[in-house]
Amino acid sequence: MRELNNALAWIDAHRIGRAVEHANAQGRPLYLIVLATKPCYIKLASLVLECMALDVPFLLIDSGQHYDPDLTGAKQELGYEHLVAAGLGVRGTLIERAAQLAHGVAALTERLRECGIRIPVVPVVSGDTSTAALFPQFWYFANGMRSVHVEAGLRSLGPHCPQGWDALDDLSEQLDCSWQRFRDEPFPETVDTGLASVVSDLLLAPVQRNVDQLVREDYSADRIACVGSLSSDAVRLALALPSSVSIFERYPRLAVGRWLRVDLHRRENMTPPRLEAVLEGLARLSAQGVPIVLVKTNALMGALHQHGLAGLLERAVRLGVAVHELWPRYADVVGFLASPHCLAVYTDSGGLQEEANILGVPCITCRFSTDRPETVLDAKTNLLLPPLSADFVHRHLSMLLRRDPIAVWPGLSERSTLYNDAVGRRIAQRLKIYHPPAQLTGSQARFHVKASPGAVGDRRVYAKTLSDDWQRTEIADSRTDPAFHGR
Repeated sequence: MRELNNALAWIDAHRIGRAVEHANAQGRPLYLIVLATKPCYIKLASLVLECMALDVPFLLIDSGQHYDPDLTGAKQELGYEHLVAAGLGVRGTLIERAAQLAHGVAALTERLRECGIRIPVVPVVSGDTSTAALFPQFWYFANGMRSVHVEAGLRSLGPHCPQGWDALDDLSEQLDCSWQRFRDEPFPETVDTGLASVVSDLLLAPVQRNVDQLVREDYSADRIACVGSLSSDAVRLALALPSSVSIFERYPRLAVGRWLRVDLHRRENMTPPRLEAVLEGLARLSAQGVPIVLVKTNALMGALHQHGLAGLLERAVRLGVAVHELWPRYADVVGFLASPHCLAVYTDSGGLQEEANILGVPCITCRFSTDRPETVLDAKTNLLLPPLSADFVHRHLSMLLRRDPIAVWPGLSERSTLYNDAVGRRIAQRLKIYHPPAQLTGSQARFHVKASPGAVGDRRVYAKTLSDDWQRTEIADSRTDPAFHGR
C-alpha cells in the first residue's frame, strides 16, 4: 500500500519495514538502489533481479528525475516495478531538484530510523545523473555513510585535431589524433559522474580505462572493481521478452530496407547551430535515398519549439526522413538494432554507444567527445561525427554509410566482449560480501541547541544517528565555542 509522506511523494511502508527486518536479521547492509532516469530503469533491472535471487537486502528508491511513462516504462517492461519502495518525486530545474532531493534523503533517513534499522544503510547509485551526483552527498551529510557507485570512472575524451575537424578527410583519422579530456561536456553529466564517486567507497567500473582513470584521480585501487556494463544484461533481458506487437508491425515501413536510426537529447546539441547542422545534414542525406528514422525526444522537440526551428524538422520530413514518437518499449529499440534493417545509429546517447557495441551495430556519435572512448579507441565500433555544420554532417555520413562497415568499424568483425556479461550478478555478489566503512565519527553529532532553563549561555545538545538512540551531552555555549565557528 502506497502512503503519502511529507517530503516523499509516496512510500510503501510495509515493504520498507520488511526490508529493515530482513537486513537486521542478516546483520548485513541494507542497500538503497536508486533509480533516476531512463537508462537507470533499463540498466539496473538485472542488478535488482540478481539481488532478489541472492537474498541481498535492498530497497528500491525512485528519485522521480524522469517521470514520463515513455521514459520510466522499463521498470514495468523488465519485471520489477512492484519492488519500488519509495518515490521522491523530484521536479523542476537542477537547483529545485537538488533541494527536493535533500529533503527526500532526510525524510528517508527518518523513516528508516522509525523502522528500527540497526545496521549500515548504503546507497547504490548508477551513472552520471544529477541524482547519482547528489543522493550520495546528501546521504553522507545526513548519515556519515559512503555509497556504491555503479558505472564509475566515466570521463569524456575527444580527439585533439590541430587543424580542426574540417581538416579530416576521413573520420577514421580521429584514431590517429591525441585524445584529451573534456571537463564540461556533456553538461551536467560529466560533473555528475565525478561527484558521484567523491563520496562513494566502492567504485564499480565498466572497463579498464575507467579503472585507470580513477586510479589517476587518487582513488584507492582496492576500492575499485572492473565489472562490465549493465547494458549487456539489459540487452539480453530485452531480447528474451515476448512481444505481442513488434517494432516492425508498429512501423511497417521499417521492415523495408536498411535504416539509419537517429536520436538526440544532449543539451549541447539543443542549440540552433547544432540542430541546424544535424537536421539539414540528415535532410540532404535522405534526399539522396538513404532511409533515415529520427526518433523524437522531449529535449529535441522542446528545443525546436524554444528556438522556433520547427521548420527544420518539417523540411527533413518533406525530404523523406521518417519521424517517430519516442519508442516506449526498450525491447523495440533492441529488436530494431539487432535486426538486419538497422544500417547504423547516429546518436548522442552513451547507452546506445554501448548497446551498438554489444549488438555489433555501426555507431556514429553526434558529439565532439564521448564518455565511452573505449568504443572508439579499443573496440573500434564507434566514430565521432560532431555537428559542425550541415555540409560536414552530410558529407561524412554519406562517406561512412557507403563504405564497407568492417573497413570503417573493424571491431564489428567479431562479437564484442568489451562490456562483459552477467554484470548484475557480479555486482550483486560483491554487495553480498561487501563490508562498508564504519559511520564517520564526526557525523554522529546532530546538534539541536536548546536554552537550559534559568541558565544563560548553557546549552543542551542532543546527538542522534540513523542507528543510535538519542544521546544527551552538554557542551559550552555555541556562541563562544570555536568548534562551532564557520559551520
